[in-house]
Amino acid sequence: DMDEFPGGWHYHSRKKRGFMKEIMKGDHPAKIFHMSWTNNKANKVKFFQQMGQWYVRKEWESIVQDNATLSKPSLTESCCLADAEVICHYRD
Repeated sequence: DMDEFPGGWHYHSRKKRGFMKEIMKGDHPAKIFHMSWTNNKANKVKFFQQMGQWYVRKEWESIVQDNATLSKPSLTESCCLADAEVICHYRD
């Protein structure tokens, strides 16, 4: 099902029908949200933050954006938030 792996088409085409709000509220079973349509990593992070899908602590963002590998449980526990922090970057 394409809705389990949404991307730019979903974000831009279905936004007015509430699809993105469903994802933000946790009412949609999306497994991965593809951000291949954004300009760069910093832009991807902003969209994830806007959608309430970014679970990385601020002090770890530069490490994660530099493709660091987090494999040890102690690292993932210290870098990840239990609940996403929503930061508004775009007017919607």
